[in-house]
Amino acid sequence: MPRAALSFLLLTLAGFASAQTSPDPLGPLRGVQLFLAAFQPPAAEGSLLATARREALDWTATQNLFAAQVTDGPNRFLDWRGSAVTGGGLVFTTLRAATYPQGSRALLVLNREWCRAGTCQQRTTFGWLDARGLKAAAEADVIQVIRDADFLTGAVPACLRGVTLGVQYVPSRQGPTLAILPVVPDAARRACEAAGVNLTATLRTLRMAWVAGAGKFRW
Repeated sequence: MPRAALSFLLLTLAGFASAQTSPDPLGPLRGVQLFLAAFQPPAAEGSLLATARREALDWTATQNLFAAQVTDGPNRFLDWRGSAVTGGGLVFTTLRAATYPQGSRALLVLNREWCRAGTCQQRTTFGWLDARGLKAAAEADVIQVIRDADFLTGAVPACLRGVTLGVQYVPSRQGPTLAILPVVPDAARRACEAAGVNLTATLRTLRMAWVAGAGKFRW
């Protein structure tokens, strides 16, 4: 092969490799990086992301905390899982993130869930991602109103009367949708278990679709 042609091929391959390794500017990987850079974890949070920030870990070391990593570039989705021993015991963390495009920007939905001794907590962060960076978005601005009654499959059992449910938002890998799970407070959950109420049958997971024109998830 002529030297000029070989040089052109090497330059082309180098450019291709660089494009392959550069984070998608509107992808969840860049979104998580930007989120972590500004993250101020609450004192009670035990997720691996919180641990990484408290120990001032760099991005590579943070990634290494997650033993199982699924990063789906074409679908702009990631699901990372890992564990670490802390002062309170072994903590398992699941990090799920996806981006939902709207023109030159995309909405990042980042859900982190951490579990210790069978008890789990979670938080979801929303933010607009563009070439300039990541800007926080209020939940009410990007999610249509959800009522506790929307989760019920029938009549309200006595153990849930007067109880305000929490909400967990889980990004979807396939299609521009968002799964919305009810979170029952521990005291109410124990009361329901004692009363023989099957919460899995009583409450359902909701799903909303991304409406790019409105910049919001809707029914």
